[in-house]
Amino acid sequence: MKKDFLVRLAAVIMVFFFVIAFCGPALAVSVQNPSVQNPSVQNPSVQNPSKNRCNPGYSLATYQGKQYCIKCNPGYSYTTYQGKQYCIKCNPGYSYTTYQGKQYCIKCNPGYSYTTYQGKQYCIKCNPGYSYTTYQGKQYCIKCNPGYSYTTYQGKQMCVK
Repeated sequence: MKKDFLVRLAAVIMVFFFVIAFCGPALAVSVQNPSVQNPSVQNPSVQNPSKNRCNPGYSLATYQGKQYCIKCNPGYSYTTYQGKQYCIKCNPGYSYTTYQGKQYCIKCNPGYSYTTYQGKQYCIKCNPGYSYTTYQGKQYCIKCNPGYSYTTYQGKQMCVK
């Protein structure tokens, strides 16, 4: 029984040193709040469907709780905004998404990506050669040595060849 414990302890220690030896350090993430704007909002053009078919340019969708044929102006998308269906449009470079529990148009600076970090939405950036991922339950930028890639191996996250 003692020998089995020592073998398992040695295996855990080897995995730990493997991670230290073959993975780059977990670095802090560069974090910014995104630029936020309210989208341009319009009511869609609405028609009653004819035998569940819509005229060209219209799509069958739920609007105010009923099925209608709807159409948005060019550049606008039909979606839910503040609990109701509208045609919305964001300025160039902005994306429509949920930010702090509400729908906005958001934009990150060049090189940054919009994602969840420590339970909140931010624009994040890693140094060149590093990848943003979860490491030991937290989000970091991780770099593996050349020839290795970061993955889950035998239930643990590590750099493997």
